[in-house]
Amino acid sequence: MSKDASRFEWATPRTGECERADSASGREAASTPRGRAPSAGGPAGARGDGDPFPSPRARTLGVGQARTERVTEDEPRVRWRFGTDGRFDAEPSVDSGTVYLGCTDGCAYALDAETGAERWRFDTGGRPTAPTVADAAAADGATTKRSAYVGTDAGELLALDAETGAERWRYATAGGLEAAPVVAEAAVYAADDGGRVAAVHAVDGSRLRTFQNAARAVCSLAVDDGRLLLASLDGGAYARDRTDGRERWRFEPGAAVHGAPTVDDGLAYLGTVDGGRVHAVSAVTGREQWRFETGAGVWAAPVVADGAVFVGGGDGRVYALDAADGTERWRFDTGARIWASPTLDDGTVVAGNDRGEVVALDAETGAERWRFRADDAVVSSPVVADGSVYVGDCGGTVYALDPPA
Repeated sequence: MSKDASRFEWATPRTGECERADSASGREAASTPRGRAPSAGGPAGARGDGDPFPSPRARTLGVGQARTERVTEDEPRVRWRFGTDGRFDAEPSVDSGTVYLGCTDGCAYALDAETGAERWRFDTGGRPTAPTVADAAAADGATTKRSAYVGTDAGELLALDAETGAERWRYATAGGLEAAPVVAEAAVYAADDGGRVAAVHAVDGSRLRTFQNAARAVCSLAVDDGRLLLASLDGGAYARDRTDGRERWRFEPGAAVHGAPTVDDGLAYLGTVDGGRVHAVSAVTGREQWRFETGAGVWAAPVVADGAVFVGGGDGRVYALDAADGTERWRFDTGARIWASPTLDDGTVVAGNDRGEVVALDAETGAERWRFRADDAVVSSPVVADGSVYVGDCGGTVYALDPPA
């Protein structure tokens, strides 16, 4: 991390050093290989001594008012939980009935999404990013291989067989990787902490091209059409051409940006750590269209759907904004800092905070639908797949939750 970016180290979730998994690191139960036994209910003692939330009480809130009371006693059922000796600070990926995770114990994991049973683990030799699962098609389109692509802080990009965990290839990058790799067509893109971006062939890991971004400390990547979008704690959001690396635009190079812009309907939406602002800019030119001030730093990318922008803030609030002009629709105070993007699924916004609470809100009104308390802080995004919510915490446990009807 560069000198400028290091000023944020005090505020970021602490991951500590990776504890390599040279032996089985799951907290094993007799009937569940390398995982904790599935649970039919919430975690025992998860709320500690007493519920910190007041009794349910209906309220009607206007725009700009924060919801702070708990308005429902509904809780999801914990279908299973799986424990490790590390931390989960990167969001899971769920694909074809499998949950893929990167853990600070140095391993990438694949778990059965229904039961939580471990399918495989792979020791990456460093701290892995969130896995990106995608097909890798040969140039003639004849061969397709499903792979889990993982970067590490040791400066390696790996392709693992999504079904077995076997290594297919690895590529040495110029620096450590914090941003999860992204895949577009036949290329995998990875950006290191020195700002160097590499595009490698998804099938065999051979280098296609590299280019240098203007700012270092690249911590998030996204792809939109022919653009590669980058966020840098050194300052700014960037859009670059995927084919030749040419910079198309940059925005706020003096402000730290941790989440890559989200593009929807011609606009790119992003948040800044400095000042806690949400911006909408032209996805073509980078020219600002509107901005919105939150109460603290915005560390993750906004989520955009159905004309609304949903943002989690360092002030502990989830904001819903009008995508066209940035007008606030509602806000909800979860009670603790939010580090990651909320997740939107079927009219429900789900967000976690560093008090370990996962809160589900009505996307239209902001009303609370349910709440769950994990055993430790939640600093990564929950993922919703096939009606279940998957979330990891900083104590090294991942949960599969079945929301209340």
